[in-house]
Amino acid sequence: MVKKWVSILKTVAIPVLTGLLSGFLIRGDVGLYDVLIKPPFSLPGNLFSVVWIVLFVMMGISLYLFRSSDITQAEASEGILYFFIQLALNFLWPVLFFRFRLFFTAFLLLIFLFTFIILTVSAFYKANRISGLLLILYLLYTAYAGYLNLAIWILNM
Repeated sequence: MVKKWVSILKTVAIPVLTGLLSGFLIRGDVGLYDVLIKPPFSLPGNLFSVVWIVLFVMMGISLYLFRSSDITQAEASEGILYFFIQLALNFLWPVLFFRFRLFFTAFLLLIFLFTFIILTVSAFYKANRISGLLLILYLLYTAYAGYLNLAIWILNM
């Protein structure tokens, strides 16, 4: 039982530490959000970190459930590939948006991120229904981030 919990914690640590590293890289740039013209339905900047921590934990649990599923090596490889591509894109987005202020480029990246989240959800859902469902909130939040990102680009040109 202890071995199982250690495995879960290690798996959850992957997205959480990725998010923390990305946040560390932009730590001096997040104040930008407060001075930008934002569209309706924008969240206060201080809520983003809370939401992302929850999403990263859910991503880690989802990954653990997927890896624990009874699937072929090909299915496992495909799902893991999609997961790590979307995680890498997720890591890059705040750097493009906050550090380099490339709002339109960041929006284009979000389109790719959204696509790879859909692929990940699909692969994970086929292997383990709960694993796929745990990523739906992340998918929806990424769509919301796309709305904010595009609107911020337009409003702040």
